[in-house]
Amino acid sequence: MEKENCWEYKECGREPGGANVEHLGVCPAAEEGIGEGINSGKHSGRICWAVTGTFCGGEIQGTYAQKEITCLDCPFFITVEQEEGADFELLLPGQTTEVKED
Repeated sequence: MEKENCWEYKECGREPGGANVEHLGVCPAAEEGIGEGINSGKHSGRICWAVTGTFCGGEIQGTYAQKEITCLDCPFFITVEQEEGADFELLLPGQTTEVKED
């Protein structure tokens, strides 16, 4: 069984070629980047909580540290964590949970 990426699970239409891209744009988790293959996902589709600027709930989200509490309660996050078991990865390579102030 193929594991779903966030845009498939949430049916948001924010993936390249998706139904909502024209008026909402492509979600950063669905773009090519450093998340490829993490938690068995395409692009950052199974580590979306660690990607800055995702568009959950129709609103732009912040950094991992800013959205951590919301994401830890997300049904998709819980699904990925359960599916990956001991291989589950919480953060992108080199990423920390610290909030940097400008």
